[in-house]
Amino acid sequence: MRVQIPAYTDRWMMGDRFGAVTRITRARPSNSVRAALLTKHRFDANREIAHVKLDKSGKTVAVVLADCEVVS
Repeated sequence: MRVQIPAYTDRWMMGDRFGAVTRITRARPSNSVRAALLTKHRFDANREIAHVKLDKSGKTVAVVLADCEVVS
């Protein structure tokens, strides 16, 4: 599945915006205020984390799956 990563990431700001999802995991429960404020789904304890291999750099980043936009 191809996605566009969220705009709040550094890679998105560098122009590396699209990639393929390699795997999906569950986030560990945490009380981190920063992590909760960054995502749209701040009160969801079982957030799914998408590991996305980016097209431009080839790096893999972990982002909240619900914040990604599916391209194809």
